[in-house]
Amino acid sequence: MRISQSEIKQIISALAPFMEKQTAELYLYGSRTNDQLKGGDIDLLLLLDTPESAKNLLSQKHKILAQIKNLIGEQRIDLKIASKKQTKEDPFLQLIMPGAILLHQWQ
Repeated sequence: MRISQSEIKQIISALAPFMEKQTAELYLYGSRTNDQLKGGDIDLLLLLDTPESAKNLLSQKHKILAQIKNLIGEQRIDLKIASKKQTKEDPFLQLIMPGAILLHQWQ
């Protein structure tokens, strides 16, 4: 995994204010999960329990990304926000989930 523990902690810290009373999981997917590759953006997937929660947080996506970049510096970050139900319906999520690495859970 090509993301430091410090970056993970800062990403979790950036997400914390948005995650109050949420049950969610944060995953890293894409090229950063492979130690043999170089470069690439930080691909994050935030899975929430309900479609309503995902939709509400999606409206805050620009604020979340700004907060993450404020803490870890200017990097290319792709943040996908979805509900757990979508992992069974969305072909893209079905493609990335087998190789995704769980970074954090909110309960």
